[in-house]
Amino acid sequence: MNTLIQHPNDLKAANLSRLLRPRHIAFVGSIQAEGSIAACRRAGYKGEMWTVSPNRKEIGGIACVSRIEDLPQPPDAALLALSSDNTVRAAHELAKLGAGGAVCMAAGFAELNDHGTSLQNKLVAVAGNMVILGPNCMGMINLFDGAVVWGSDNYAEHPGDLGAAIISQSGAFLFGITNVEQAFPLGYAISTGNQAQISIADAIHGVLDDERVNAIGVYLEGLADGNALATACTRALAKGVPVLALKGGNTPAGAAVARGHTASMVVEQDVWRTYARRYGIVEVTSPKAMVEALKFLTVCGVPNGPRLSAVTYSGGLNGMIVSNAPALGIELPQPNAENTQRLVDRLPDTVPVANPLDLNLPFRSSTDISLQDVDALTDSFMDLTKDCADMAVMFIDIPRPGFGIDKPWLPSVEAMVLTHHRTGLPCALAGIFPDGLDVSLRKRLLESGVAPLAGYEDAMKAFATAAACASVMNRVGDCAPALMDLAGTPARGTPYMLDELDSKKLLENCGMPVPRRWAGYGTDASVAAVEMGFPVAVKILSQEIAHKDQIGGVKLNLESGEAINRAVEEISTAVAHVTKEPRFLIERMVENPESEFIIGLKRDTAMGLVLMIGRGGTDVEEKADFVTLLLPLEHGGMEEALECLHATHITEFRKAIESVIAFADRYANDIIELDVNPVIVTATGDAVAVDALAVFSSPEQNGV
Repeated sequence: MNTLIQHPNDLKAANLSRLLRPRHIAFVGSIQAEGSIAACRRAGYKGEMWTVSPNRKEIGGIACVSRIEDLPQPPDAALLALSSDNTVRAAHELAKLGAGGAVCMAAGFAELNDHGTSLQNKLVAVAGNMVILGPNCMGMINLFDGAVVWGSDNYAEHPGDLGAAIISQSGAFLFGITNVEQAFPLGYAISTGNQAQISIADAIHGVLDDERVNAIGVYLEGLADGNALATACTRALAKGVPVLALKGGNTPAGAAVARGHTASMVVEQDVWRTYARRYGIVEVTSPKAMVEALKFLTVCGVPNGPRLSAVTYSGGLNGMIVSNAPALGIELPQPNAENTQRLVDRLPDTVPVANPLDLNLPFRSSTDISLQDVDALTDSFMDLTKDCADMAVMFIDIPRPGFGIDKPWLPSVEAMVLTHHRTGLPCALAGIFPDGLDVSLRKRLLESGVAPLAGYEDAMKAFATAAACASVMNRVGDCAPALMDLAGTPARGTPYMLDELDSKKLLENCGMPVPRRWAGYGTDASVAAVEMGFPVAVKILSQEIAHKDQIGGVKLNLESGEAINRAVEEISTAVAHVTKEPRFLIERMVENPESEFIIGLKRDTAMGLVLMIGRGGTDVEEKADFVTLLLPLEHGGMEEALECLHATHITEFRKAIESVIAFADRYANDIIELDVNPVIVTATGDAVAVDALAVFSSPEQNGV
């Protein structure tokens, strides 16, 4: 079994480190680089900055040299603010000089046309060991060190000692986060663009080499190499760094020849979610949900589990929390009897003791606890959470400062901060509305180690994401195997569909039970059926017809020679538009059928071969009851799938699945799609493949 390897310590990795944490930056090209220079200064970058232009005396107040070779030394990082053709030439000169890496902003490469693809290939070739970020990207911002190698001016706020990294195929996504989000401890923003050389997986390795990064967010659309990303994510988990992902482009994606059920049922989103679960990637649903989850994880770390204690000042909000928590995987534990009694003794009768806790207290009181009693509030929060919570939150909207309206609510904030300091529990303060906490207050909370979250819905998603990360971290050490070696390698040749007879021959050679059969022309069909014994099925045998039943190409449960002759005549009429000399397949009907399943394979360029197991039959697509697995299977993967499908008599059905896996191993280089539907499981426990369709990359490679 393949195992995932750690990031190699090679020259590419060293040069990527130079690019991400540069001691010096060269800005090459136009006045557009002025914004990046200004952002570096604003962010407090302490390294050297140089500019290169044959036409300008200075850029951003820095005197220019006219040629790259005139730079005082090889720069760790370079920003190429040039046209596509000039970008290639400049990259070549930088590589010869020994630069670490270059941000290639220009568009006009592989995203455009064939000429652009050729130009992009040339860019990679001339770069050699120098790393290329992009092209067609915004660049890289290292907020820890104030290095802004970026396509424009940008806000750059230091995150503190620890921060998150966001790596994105979309530059606009990062531009919005870095310029709009406030009080968010972001350490790196990396735009990968076309990923000509540096992929998202490479960028993950690059930020993992920085101990200041304690959470990673990824936005990706396409994925070229599943094993590369899996290796990076496995390394992150081993370091205790959670990886969150927002996946774009989740549209139905058929195989190269989408003729069978497997190709039309299993879409990119199914494969991605299976992949994410396998390698511990936690999905988020929106850019804002990613930001809030990364904020919580960066400030508080990964919690021990899904148990949340919540304090509010709203019974209505409590009802929402109780209603929403189960679907999010969040548990709301109640305090134990001893702590409950403490709360009852301390709080007035107007406050029902429960989690969530509706802290319906007066602003002031001379006799009882009030919103001004910091110590009593802190004790109450600690009693609510003690020995039962993995994380805690107070939902509160605090009026804007300036008129004193906010002051009555600030002791509650102090109490939550004290609760965190005294218990070490991951704690958050969350506005019910996105603007419920003033920016200055959010920054003070960050300094206190309490996560300031923006908005009820995204805060709840942040807790759900943190709980999912806790579950993933509990799996560390139980590493999933690498994908099949063909991941990242498309099938060769022209897609070619085998007929049912040839498809079954290949399956039978791999151990799949199939019915007794005969194949030939209609004139001999009735004689063959009589010799075989009734009841039988008659089917059209064709490499052109995938869905035989939909055009009247299948007749079942035939009991006589006359019925066979009628079936042959009717099928011949139904398929006359396809063939004038049809061939037929006659098979014995399976006795005592109990249930029907489908087993399929689908080739995914990034993931290798995807195995699908589901409830089968003629209406399989309408049922959409299936489980998607990646090969090779994880330990326990088949058992989990069978349990999800509520399969009975699983011994022989398991063998049928194993025969498809053996088929995948044998024909891995050339199979595009396999659809075995139905596999009939009988009352006696037998499992028989009644129909099958295989699509290969070329007719001479299938071994029939």
